[in-house]
Amino acid sequence: MTTKTFGYIVGGDDKYYINLMRSLKSLEERVKDKYEVLVIDMDGRFYTDESNIKVVNESVNKINNDGDELNRNWLQPHIWAKRYELYKHVETDYCFYLDVDTVLINDRTNELINESEDQFMLAQHWWVPTLNSFLSNVRVNLSKVRPFLPPTGAEYFYGASGCFLFKKESHDHIFKKYREIYDEIHGDGSAPMNVTDELILCLSFNQFDDWKFTSGAFNHTAHPKSMPLIKENGIWMGKNLYEDEYKPVFVFHSSYEYLHTLESEHLEEIKKEMYWEEYHP
Repeated sequence: MTTKTFGYIVGGDDKYYINLMRSLKSLEERVKDKYEVLVIDMDGRFYTDESNIKVVNESVNKINNDGDELNRNWLQPHIWAKRYELYKHVETDYCFYLDVDTVLINDRTNELINESEDQFMLAQHWWVPTLNSFLSNVRVNLSKVRPFLPPTGAEYFYGASGCFLFKKESHDHIFKKYREIYDEIHGDGSAPMNVTDELILCLSFNQFDDWKFTSGAFNHTAHPKSMPLIKENGIWMGKNLYEDEYKPVFVFHSSYEYLHTLESEHLEEIKKEMYWEEYHP
């Protein structure tokens, strides 16, 4: 039988730990087969006595971000980088990395593993599907990034890092490439403006052939204005704007503290699916 882990990185403010508890609840209620959970805790605040949850306590030096106050508060590359180190601790055949502010909606784990064909798999970004579109829409300090940009005329595809699937020992090279680029950019303890983990991930996986995109429904914002969303025969179905086919939503990706602000005709149903009343202070 195929074994699987759901992996998380947590640290920082209380809200991240609250979101984690919400996400774990969705796994407990909606995943049908046996599964493991791996949590890398950057602040040593998460405790559980559940036998299927493994906690790895780690720490890292905080990186000083440049840019304005919003950028400094939001950009946390030293924490985000840890999601690409889950592979060091995973003991199962496959691992689904999930941001803590995701909630599993439809248990498609086995279907997605089959779809991956043992390739590194993620969704294409809903807003900036290519590197060029990201660089055209976001002001980025490229001073340390330029050596890793694609050759003139080549295009890199841009993925959403909040949810991805990898097979144990099959994609270590992608994660090692990520670390190589990360160290070149952040090795001096600085964080150039808007050099996010998604940007470094883009510069990493595009150098290889063993990756693929799945539907945007894999990692859905729960916001119909950014990603189309319908309910069909009681099942939430979503996609990216530029995709033709709706697929069952795997996770909704929206933090509990902002969920109630989404503009959606489905808002009350989405709040219920994402346990808003139970976890909103």
